[in-house]
Amino acid sequence: MMRTSLDDLSLVLGELALFRDLPAAAIAEVARAAHVVSLPKGATIYASGERPKALHHVMSGHLKVSVSSPEGSEKVIEILSPRQLFGVAELFGDAPYVSSVETVSPVVLLSVGRDGIFRAMDGEPRLMRRMLAAVAQRQSSIERDIAADCLQSGSAKVVEYLRRLAAAEAAPGARIELELAIPKNVLAARMGFTPETLSRIFRELSDSGLIQVLGKHVTLTEKFTRQYACDGGQAAAERRPAARGGVWFDRAGVGSRAHAAFN
Repeated sequence: MMRTSLDDLSLVLGELALFRDLPAAAIAEVARAAHVVSLPKGATIYASGERPKALHHVMSGHLKVSVSSPEGSEKVIEILSPRQLFGVAELFGDAPYVSSVETVSPVVLLSVGRDGIFRAMDGEPRLMRRMLAAVAQRQSSIERDIAADCLQSGSAKVVEYLRRLAAAEAAPGARIELELAIPKNVLAARMGFTPETLSRIFRELSDSGLIQVLGKHVTLTEKFTRQYACDGGQAAAERRPAARGGVWFDRAGVGSRAHAAFN
């Protein structure tokens, strides 16, 4: 756990969309229940069967959310990136976690204890509404993921993943550089592939002139950005799944060298 003053915690919390523009007293209540923790790769944030104790904001690094069968096989159901919140919905029930969360790179987290969140909600109705909105958006996100897993081909999943990463930089005819940071096996597991299948899909996209791959670097060609990222209009909106997240779930800003998920 990193030593952080109450004032510094309040400043950090005030920048998060979930707490932004709330009264100082509400933010201070949350700050008293918050702490910053630095963790190495492979650290467990919580495990299946544990009771929810806090919500977490990813300040840096990446994590995986996974579920395991009694036989020990693992399914990665989400990859968490900087500026994402997780563990929000679980705070409202007494049921233990179904999933586990583990770091896949060194991570810095801001964690806020459950009791502090509840005390702040008691005195601030806006925070209650934002928490409920976050839960609703999380439900919608899960439904979109299930639909994509059932209906999208393997290549379509990879294309959609790259398109979302590049969305902030998309422009007609522009090449976009992505730096891929999450291990290949984690991304493959998230999409329901073997690492070999993911590599094959990347080769097929490269052979089609849509991307260029060099180690951890992937370039989206002009052909890719014209075909998938920049055609706009109703047809494109109907073809592409809605972006995940929303007002109260901050997503990582994507620059010209976005952090993605390949090693």
